[in-house]
Amino acid sequence: MDFSIQPESTDYRNLPDELKQHSDIQYERLKNKLSEEQFAILDARPEFRFVLALSEFVSNTIFSYPKECCSLIQEGALDDSSFHTDPDPFVKEYLDEKLNDFELKRRLRVIRRIHHMAIAWRDLCGFADIDEIFEKLSALAESIVLRLLEVVRTQLKKVYGEAFDSDGSPLPLLVIGMGKLGGQELNFSSDIDLIFTYPREGETAGPRVVTFREFFSKIVQRSANFLSDITSDSFCYRIDLRLRPFGDAGAIVNSFDALQIYYETQGRTWERYALVKGRILGQNGTLDAYAQELTSMLRPFVYRRYLDYGAIQSLRKLKHLIESEVRRRCLNNNFKLGKGGIREVEFIAQAFSLMRGGRYYELREESLRKSLKNIISLDLIPRDICEKLDKCYVFLRRLENVIQEFSDKQTQNLPDNPKDMSRVLAAMNYSSEETFRHDLDEVMHFVHEEFKKVVADEEDSEEDYKNFDLWEADSDLEEMCAELEPHMVNKENTREMAGDILNLKVSLSRMPVGPVGRETLLELMPKVIYLIAREPQSAALFKRMSGLIEKIALRTPYIQLLRDKNEVLERFIELLKENHFASELITSHPILLDELFIPQYFNKPPSPDEFLSMLQEQLLRIDRDDLEAVMEELRLFKKMMVFRIALSDKAGKLPLMKISDALTWLAEAFIKELIVIAWELNAKKYGEPEGRSVEDPGIAVIGYGKLGGIELGYKSDLDMVFIKKAGDGVTNGENSVPESIFYQRLIQRIMHLATTTTVGGILYDLDMRLRPDGDTGVLISDTDSFELYQKSRAWTWEHQALVRARPIAGSPDIIQKFNQIREEVIRTPRDERKLKEDVVSMREKMRSHLDRSGDSLYDIKHGVGGMIDIEFISQYLLLKYAPAYPQMKLWSDNVRILEECANLGIVDKNITDALISAYIDIRQVYHELSLADFPRVVAVSDRIPATLKVEEIWRKIFSN
Repeated sequence: MDFSIQPESTDYRNLPDELKQHSDIQYERLKNKLSEEQFAILDARPEFRFVLALSEFVSNTIFSYPKECCSLIQEGALDDSSFHTDPDPFVKEYLDEKLNDFELKRRLRVIRRIHHMAIAWRDLCGFADIDEIFEKLSALAESIVLRLLEVVRTQLKKVYGEAFDSDGSPLPLLVIGMGKLGGQELNFSSDIDLIFTYPREGETAGPRVVTFREFFSKIVQRSANFLSDITSDSFCYRIDLRLRPFGDAGAIVNSFDALQIYYETQGRTWERYALVKGRILGQNGTLDAYAQELTSMLRPFVYRRYLDYGAIQSLRKLKHLIESEVRRRCLNNNFKLGKGGIREVEFIAQAFSLMRGGRYYELREESLRKSLKNIISLDLIPRDICEKLDKCYVFLRRLENVIQEFSDKQTQNLPDNPKDMSRVLAAMNYSSEETFRHDLDEVMHFVHEEFKKVVADEEDSEEDYKNFDLWEADSDLEEMCAELEPHMVNKENTREMAGDILNLKVSLSRMPVGPVGRETLLELMPKVIYLIAREPQSAALFKRMSGLIEKIALRTPYIQLLRDKNEVLERFIELLKENHFASELITSHPILLDELFIPQYFNKPPSPDEFLSMLQEQLLRIDRDDLEAVMEELRLFKKMMVFRIALSDKAGKLPLMKISDALTWLAEAFIKELIVIAWELNAKKYGEPEGRSVEDPGIAVIGYGKLGGIELGYKSDLDMVFIKKAGDGVTNGENSVPESIFYQRLIQRIMHLATTTTVGGILYDLDMRLRPDGDTGVLISDTDSFELYQKSRAWTWEHQALVRARPIAGSPDIIQKFNQIREEVIRTPRDERKLKEDVVSMREKMRSHLDRSGDSLYDIKHGVGGMIDIEFISQYLLLKYAPAYPQMKLWSDNVRILEECANLGIVDKNITDALISAYIDIRQVYHELSLADFPRVVAVSDRIPATLKVEEIWRKIFSN
C-alpha cells in the first residue's frame, strides 16, 4: 500500500486539453492584470501554468492581491519549507491594533488568502509533504485567532476596562482549539472549532463595569464576526462555537467552574470524544499555570482511570448517526464520512484514547498521526496495521486538501464533473481515473475493515442468544431447572447451576448497578449461561464466573467489554476451565480482562529483555514522589506480566523452562527497579556514599534458590542476600549517616517496597534467611565478612545453597568479588564421607518437617524421589566434584549441573538424563497445580513414575 500521490511532473503540457485551455485563460487574465515586474516573478516559475490549471483559488488570489502574493513569493514562500512555520511576527505586524474595523476585516482575509495561496501552490505541485501542510495551515489559523483576540480586547477595554486577576495582571481568555485545529492537522478550507473559557468570575475595572463573562463574551462574539463575516474579500475563517457546553443554547464563554460543573454533571461521550483533540492555543512547550489548571480539570472527564470500553458503544452510536446523515444527504462519494473514510481512521485512534488514555499518557495526543505511532509503541495494534492506517490517512487527507485547493470550498466529496476529476488525477499523480478509484477503494476498504475490528458492531456469533432469556425470566428453582436443562451438556449439574443463577440475580439486584449496567447485564448473562451450559463442569464454572460478575458489576465498562467482545468472554471461560491461577488474578483485578484483548500473548510472553524497559516506561506515567502510587503500579505491572506468562503457559506454546525463565527475568527487572527507587529515596534524605551512585550503588543482590537457579514458579518467594564492599565512610548529604546505616536503610526500603500489603497485595515475599547467621545476622554483609563466614563458619547446607546462588543486580566490582568467593568455596576440597552425611542428614530433617506424603497422597516436592531429592543430588555432585575438576562449570541451575556432570563423565548419562527428565516432569505438574490453585500433593496412584527412578538413584548415590 505504497502510493506515490505527489505529482512527478508539473509540466502543464502533460495535462488534458481542457485543463491546458483553462490554464491559458488564467495566464492571459493575470498577464493583463499584473504589472510586468509582478508577472515576471510568476512567469519565471516553471510550474506556474500547472498551478493555474489546477486552482481557481490560486489564480483568483493572485488576481485580487498581486502585490502581496508576489512579495511572499520573492521572500521564499514557495521554495522554503520552513517559511512562516511560525507566523506570529508577520501576523502581529500585519494586524495592527490601530486599524479601523473595515481595514482589520480586510487584512484578516488578505493574510489568510495569500498564505493559503502559497500553501496550495506547494501542495498541488508536490513540493511539500502532508505534515508541512498541516503545520502551516494550523499555525496560521492559531496565530490569526490569538492576535485578533488581542486586538479586540484592546478595543473593548477602552469601554469596559480590563478584567484583572487577583494579582493585578490581566486575566487570560483561554481558547481550546478543537478538531483538526487542536490536532494541528487543519485542512485547507476547514471550519475552526473553538471553546472559550476564563479562570474565575469577577467584574471589570473601567468606565462601564461588566462581569467577566459579559466582557469575554463580547470579545468572542466580536472576534467571531470579524473572522466569519462575508465581505468583498470573502471570509477569513468559519468559526464554529457549538462544541461549547449546551451548544447553541449555552453561554458563548464559560468560567473554569462552569466548565467543570457541566462536564461532571452533563458531559456526554461525544464531548469526551471531541475533547480528545482539544488543545489550548498559544501554549507552546510548557503550559502556564492557568493552562495546567484547565488541563488537569478536563483530564478526568476525558480520560477515565480504568479501561473505558463503554466509550466504544457510544462511538458506535455516534458513527451510526453519521452514517444515517450520509444516507439522508446521499453523500455516496464522501471520503470523510463514508465507510472507510477519514472519520473512521479518527474513530480508531480516538477509541484507544478514550479507552486507555487514563493510564497511558501517550494516548492523550491530539495529533492523529502521532497517536497511531503511540498505539504502535504500546503494542495495541500491530505495527503493520498502524503503518497502513497512517498511509491511508495521508492518502485521504491529501485528497481532501487537493480538492479544497481548487476553489477553497469545504468539501470531502469526489468531483462530479470531468474537469475537476482531471485535476484530482493530476495533483494525486494518477494517469487514469480507473487506477485512482481502485486505490481509493482499496484504502477505504482497508480502513473500514480495521474500523469494524475496533469500533463497529461485532458481527453476530454463530450461536443465537436472543431467545435464551433465562436471565430475564422471573423463575423459581424448579422453573429455572426446567428451562436450563435442555441446554446443559452435563444434566447432573443443572440444579446446582440453576441455584447459582438465582443467587447471582438476587445478589446483583441489591447492588446499585444503575440502568446502563442492568441493561448490559440483560444482554451479557444469556451469553454467559449459554456458553457455560455447554461445558461438562458447568456448575463449577458458573460459580467462578459469578465471582467475577459480582466483582465487576459496578464497573459498567468491564461488563460492556464482556458483552461486546465474544472472543474475550470465550477466552475468559477457557481460563476458568484450565487456569485457576490466571482466572483468580482477573477476578481480583478486573483490569486484567484487557489482556485477553491482546491475542499475541497467547503465543508467547514478552521477551526477557523487554521486562525492565516496559516496567520503567510504565513508571514514567507515575509521579515518583507519590510512593503509594508507585507501589500500586509495581504490583499492577507484575500481575499483568505474570498473567501474560500464564496465558502463554496454558496455551502450550512454551516449554516449562521458558516459562520459568520469563518469571525469573520478570523478578530480576523488579529487583533492579526497586534498587533504583530505594536509592533515590535514600539519597534524597542522606546523600550518597562517596564514589557511589544509583548506576553503581556499591552493593550486589544475590539470588538464591529458584531465583538463583532461574527456576521461579508462579508463587515463588525470592531468596536474596545483599553484600557490599567493606568501608566505614559517610554519605555526602546534609543529613549524612555512616555507610553501614545508609545501606541497612536501603535494604529496609527495598523490603518495604516489595512486601508491604497495599490494595494490590504484595509485590514479592522476600526471604533473606540464607544470609550469614540467618535471621540473627545483619541485613547486608560486606564482602570480607561474607567470605570469612562462608570459608570458616558456614554449614554444609549453606554451601548447598551457595551452589544455587547467582548475582542478580548491583555494582560490577562487588559481583566479581562474590563470584570469586563462590567459586573458591565450591571448589574447596571436602571430606566426602562428611559431605554425604551432612547432605543426607539435612534431607531427612527437611522431610520430617515438610513432607505431606501419606498412605494415599504423594508430595511431589518433598516426597521420596521428589523435586528436592533431585536438587540435593545436583548440589551434592557439584560440591563433591568441583574441587577435582577445575574445568567444571559452576552452574546455578539443576539441569545444567547434571548435564555438566554427564559431559565430564562423572555420572553416567543415563542417570543424569533420568534425573533431568524427572525434574522437568515434576516441575510441570507443580506448575499445573499452582495454576489450578491446588496443593503440591497428588494421589499415590498419580505419582509420576520417574520419581521411582529418582528414589532408586538416591539410594545408589548415598548408600554406604
